[in-house]
Amino acid sequence: MEMTPETIRALLDAFERSDWREMVVEVGEDRLHVSRDPLPAEAAALAPQAPSSPTAARFDGAPAASAGGDAVGGTTPEEASATAGGGGSPAATGPAAGAALATGTRIESPSVGLFWRAPSPGAPPFVELGGRVAAGETVAIVEVMKLMNHVASPVDGVVTAILVENGEAVEFGQPIVVVDPEG
Repeated sequence: MEMTPETIRALLDAFERSDWREMVVEVGEDRLHVSRDPLPAEAAALAPQAPSSPTAARFDGAPAASAGGDAVGGTTPEEASATAGGGGSPAATGPAAGAALATGTRIESPSVGLFWRAPSPGAPPFVELGGRVAAGETVAIVEVMKLMNHVASPVDGVVTAILVENGEAVEFGQPIVVVDPEG
């Protein structure tokens, strides 16, 4: 077996359908570790803590800690590799925006990967802060080894927070967008 994007997708699908708490797969030098459990206290200081459920949940507090890093505004994976820095809109994304308006249903990352707001370089973002979104509509992409996973909103509503900067690494279960169904 080789750790191809298809293999990783199949492993993640199997994990999501299972009642397993944790899965570790090692093939050669590659290692995939997925867990539904929060990180231990000593590891939590080093990485963002993922909630125990990968499903959307009611969000009534400040956003989860993020790994940090520079925003790469309005770019996708290809542009981010070619450009350093960027012109992101700090008022519309990131933890600061989430702290100010974080009410609603949080949408969590389906896997470890890179968070992208737009479908391709130069394209407009899927959603904007304050914009309306329909249930099933794509709000972001999480990239895992060049495999693009579309993340859909579970509810109709208004985007009240975008908790992750474009191009930032995300963890499985990490809140990435908040949608208020009552907005």
